[in-house]
Amino acid sequence: MTTGILFLHSLLQDKDRLVLLKKNFTSACLASFGCREITEKQFDSCDFIVVMILTGGTENTFLQLWPSIKASGKPFVIASSETDNSLPAAVEILSWLRQNEPDCRTSIVHGSFEAQAQKIQKLVSVDMGMTLEGQIIGVIGGPSKWLIASAPDFAKIEDNTGAKVLTIPMEEFEKYIAQVEEEEKKEFAKRFEERKANISIDELYLSATIYAGLKRLIAAKELTAITIRCFDLLTTHRTTGCMALSLLNDEGIPAGCEGDVPALISMMIAKDALRKPTFMANVSSIRGSVVTFAHCTCPTSILNYYHLETHFESGLGVSVAGEFQERFFTMLRVDPIEKRYVMMKGESMEHKYSPNLCRTQLKLDMPGVDSYFFNKPLGNHHVLIPGDHMNKLQEWFYSEGYARV
Repeated sequence: MTTGILFLHSLLQDKDRLVLLKKNFTSACLASFGCREITEKQFDSCDFIVVMILTGGTENTFLQLWPSIKASGKPFVIASSETDNSLPAAVEILSWLRQNEPDCRTSIVHGSFEAQAQKIQKLVSVDMGMTLEGQIIGVIGGPSKWLIASAPDFAKIEDNTGAKVLTIPMEEFEKYIAQVEEEEKKEFAKRFEERKANISIDELYLSATIYAGLKRLIAAKELTAITIRCFDLLTTHRTTGCMALSLLNDEGIPAGCEGDVPALISMMIAKDALRKPTFMANVSSIRGSVVTFAHCTCPTSILNYYHLETHFESGLGVSVAGEFQERFFTMLRVDPIEKRYVMMKGESMEHKYSPNLCRTQLKLDMPGVDSYFFNKPLGNHHVLIPGDHMNKLQEWFYSEGYARV
């Protein structure tokens, strides 16, 4: 990742002071990340641009350079210091961008050179790993009919995220299921034999068929992430996709259920940012700040312990019943159409397992959760990430122009 610093300054500024300002800012940045000074002709040689406003009187200089910055397509940030009328110029520049370039996702970093360098380093690291641009989302069978608030316009999602949404009929998926061989089913059943509890071998074979069929489909379509109208499998195959989705998440492929694309995009963002799987769950009960989440598809790699059970609603198929060890969790959901997101931190609490909920259950103390879900929820499914990741994720949402609910 190459970061270039473009210095802008007034011709009236003392030359010796300019040399000192450049040296001090560059030194602060080099202490946090690799960078070098660039000119207008060198935008293509770097991956991220820092437009450092050294002095006031630089607004028109920026306007002259803007066509080249825009044409480069490189992410950039506007840096401003606490002296030399740097901040007034930066604010004027950003105001112009908001009025005339509404799709521009930049922002201002401000403060001491050391503080700015630390903020820029976070933006650089975020931009390296977190992008939906060019990813291919497979929606198998479409959203489930009850997801009345989670079936958005896919064309708008593509425009807003840069990802491609590919709708795949269940009939087409059936072709890949038909290719699964008997030996694959046996290997799958052997792999989970010690964890199957009351699950029959036949159930493991059926689950293996869905898993292997999805793997073939993902490879054939070059999919980055998938979500499936999974309840349809109960009718066609008398099984579910729970175990298959759990394992795909373990393997680094965000995989959600019920065709919920906003929830899947939330999983994709978190996975790219944190390099770990996430748990897509239903909100099951709320009492004040205490919320219980549950679902049947939790990735096994983020659990301290798990065994296999049947799917909650149907009593068929294979699902994951597990327990977490983490103390803190981050809850996330995005609205990719309106570019909004909710994110909250919760602390785990002791929970008595309920046979009347989905199989993996998690109780959290999450201040404000009742107000959010009872007044302005973005949907039912939310993504749970072990650990406190609020700061890193918030940096990305801010840089992408998302508004927090």
